[in-house]
Amino acid sequence: MSSKPVLREVTNANVREIIALSDTLNESQSKCVAPNAVSVAQGSLSPAGWFRAIYLEEKAIGFVMVDLYPTGEFLAENEVPVFLWRFMIGRPWQKKGYGKQVLVLLEKHFRQKGINTIYTSIVQSAEENPFDFYIKFGFNDTGIDEEGERLLVYHFQPQKSTTERSTVVPSRSPLYELITPGINLLTIWTDQIAVMKDFYHGLLGFLIKSDLGDYVEFENCGVRFALCERAVMHSFNPTFSELARGQRFELAFSCEKPCDVDRCYEILISNSAGAVKAPADMPWGQRAAFFSDPDGNIHEIFADLAIDSGSDQA
Repeated sequence: MSSKPVLREVTNANVREIIALSDTLNESQSKCVAPNAVSVAQGSLSPAGWFRAIYLEEKAIGFVMVDLYPTGEFLAENEVPVFLWRFMIGRPWQKKGYGKQVLVLLEKHFRQKGINTIYTSIVQSAEENPFDFYIKFGFNDTGIDEEGERLLVYHFQPQKSTTERSTVVPSRSPLYELITPGINLLTIWTDQIAVMKDFYHGLLGFLIKSDLGDYVEFENCGVRFALCERAVMHSFNPTFSELARGQRFELAFSCEKPCDVDRCYEILISNSAGAVKAPADMPWGQRAAFFSDPDGNIHEIFADLAIDSGSDQA
């Protein structure tokens, strides 16, 4: 059994255990974080609420909740952030390094989803506030105080490729001064916008950011993602009216556990997705499956095989 904390879903079977953890905090700590009962209720009602129970082997020791779509004037233009909304470790398990290990799990989980920044806020007036804990981990004090809470920010450090060498100087593109290399928007061109919108919104769960009828943009962490009627572009260039051929691109959706790939695949195929390849363990260390959308675009669902199959470890 693992001696490190893992993240698991909050279910009917363990929600009482998670709620009871709030009773282990002293009065000062209780001023810093809402009761877990309140947090679970708020997270369940909010489409932006992502929350997990923290387990050590088979014992619940904490709770964490993240706001996936934070807003505010404090956000910088180049950030793709989430907000650490609630985070607590039960008092019997504090000062043992578990809190830091959970933050490492969160960084790994959200880095894989294109996130590069985590914000959080603390009640600095409370005697046992976690300010020093976050600063030691690498959070920076923004100096912003909103409604009596100090705002902290943590920027993920860029990860170097194992093949990257420090002596290599990257060459500059002719467009270096004009554009920033990176994908800003991914648009799927389609002749059946209603069917495709139902697939990506109704089945895959993308929230709709804007719907202009012939153009639909979804909420998405990182790259903007949209559908557009092919006819919209016909007047700009006749090339857009040509029939698309072949598999031009792939979207990849990550699962937290290998067994989730199988569950997702069954749900997708039983609805309107086309079966391309059933779940299988791949030589690159992931369990993956492939399906197609109503237009025939082939996409992937995957999970790292190294993840504990009995938990939602990030």
